[in-house]
Amino acid sequence: MALAERSNKSRSLKSGIPAVILAALTLIFIAACGQKFDLPPQPEPGRLPEPGTYNLFTIWPMEAPTDIAVRGSYIFVIQNESELSAYLSYRKDVAPATVIEPFNGLIQPVRIAIAKRDSTFVIVADKGDMTIKRYFYLGGDPVHTFTDSTWVEFSGLTADAYLNVYIADATRDSILVYDDQGHFKRLLSDRGTGSGYVIAPHGLDHNGDMVIVADTEKNWVQRLDPDTTNIALFSRPIGLDVDLLAPFDVAADPNAEFIFVADTQVKNDTLTCTRVLKFLTTGAFEDTVYTATKIDLNFPIIAPSFVASWNDLDADFVYVSDPLGNRVVVLQLVSQ
Repeated sequence: MALAERSNKSRSLKSGIPAVILAALTLIFIAACGQKFDLPPQPEPGRLPEPGTYNLFTIWPMEAPTDIAVRGSYIFVIQNESELSAYLSYRKDVAPATVIEPFNGLIQPVRIAIAKRDSTFVIVADKGDMTIKRYFYLGGDPVHTFTDSTWVEFSGLTADAYLNVYIADATRDSILVYDDQGHFKRLLSDRGTGSGYVIAPHGLDHNGDMVIVADTEKNWVQRLDPDTTNIALFSRPIGLDVDLLAPFDVAADPNAEFIFVADTQVKNDTLTCTRVLKFLTTGAFEDTVYTATKIDLNFPIIAPSFVASWNDLDADFVYVSDPLGNRVVVLQLVSQ
């Protein structure tokens, strides 16, 4: 069963999750990692920090969060495929960013990206009317909207400093590029088995030098040349040495040194556990950010999850959106 297939139900809990994983879930129990878990209250961080690696910083309870993007003090979260909310990114409690107004005109937001040119913009893929909407980061009405009749699915979204928009369409096995006015520029990648080509691409990110893509059905993460078609900047994709299995999302850190991968761990139609791994942009494995055994939650993150990263001189955070757990899990790199 292709991972690009989707449930007919439109709620965010289901429409962004491959069907093979939905088949493994029930309303009462969630089977993962060889165990069954009730849906308990969210735990408080209690483990002593382990220096030199990622530890649980906090958990933000929120209803069905899916795609997330962070820029400095603000994190933007799509919830229930019905609203885009903004929160303060460094708080242990869920703290809405009150200076940011509602994002008007959204119908069914499914993907989000942040880009900075003369100002900071939030770019949203809206499944409700199959448009891309660009907003000033403080919210309000969209400053630009465009569409293309060829789109079938928004499975990934990113943008660069020129406000070029990159759209992954897993149903069509393609990644398309549009300029800041919404004009089609080029095909970045389409279906193929080798490096530079994709099958069922999902999460995208642009780190200033390359487009990073979760090449889901091929169990890879690729780093593509943004100015060409079907050209990988590294012939050896990420995932061959660590056995990625259906990676669903990727995130680059602000300094373009690292790549974070949310790996859904589907093998032979069996779900094991979502994990989040950290790589150098060269592809070398750097660290395990999250696994069910490393981060002690009452129940693990088990569905395809969205990941975002932010760091500055004071903190290094990774945010993992867990729609089935109704939470965003925030992990912090603890210094030596």
